[in-house]
Amino acid sequence: MAKLLVVHPDRTTRRVLEAYAALHHHVHAVDDIVQAEKALAKHPPDLVVVGLEAKKREALELLRFIKRMGLTIPSVVLAGPGTGLHQPLAMRLGAVAFLEDPIERDAFNQAISKALQSSQEARGEPPPITEQEQAANLTELERRLNRHMQCFAGKNQVYLQSLIVGNMRTTKPRVALKCPLRKQYGMSPNVYYEYIRDVCCGNPAVCPAYQEFRARNSA
Repeated sequence: MAKLLVVHPDRTTRRVLEAYAALHHHVHAVDDIVQAEKALAKHPPDLVVVGLEAKKREALELLRFIKRMGLTIPSVVLAGPGTGLHQPLAMRLGAVAFLEDPIERDAFNQAISKALQSSQEARGEPPPITEQEQAANLTELERRLNRHMQCFAGKNQVYLQSLIVGNMRTTKPRVALKCPLRKQYGMSPNVYYEYIRDVCCGNPAVCPAYQEFRARNSA
């Protein structure tokens, strides 16, 4: 489970986002930039979800704060009505996704998994094994993901990964997928449980490798 910081001034929206994220992650939710900056300094999250409103641009100030502090924390912007013109600036300030409000739960979770995957690739390290994997029968989990696979490139490609480390010890087994399509387009081929669950088995259309494939083959 990743640690998420949700920042949104609207109480109802904040609670909805918190409920969506809490299905798979540890969530801390606040309503303004002051509380968000304190939370970032005290307990840096793995990802920030921040609401952007047309009349209040605190979300952009928060992105500037993250950049100014040299924090390598990806952010997802939930854009309210009339904020589309701020998307280029938000992306320059480090946002990895710009989602229009209101957003459905599945689309939200897919964006979170995609953002976390991008962050992990930038750091050059896999994510920690999730609590869901630790509590599951991994063989059954592997079979279930392969049955529910939506992406053609991932068909029957989910496997249980265990790596050899120092003194010939092996790591704990975990769910993984080595995607040939991502490798073909110069991306890290290795994706893990949450990305497999939400993107490969949920909506491969949000995967950058799948998008590249569709773009090249529709020309």
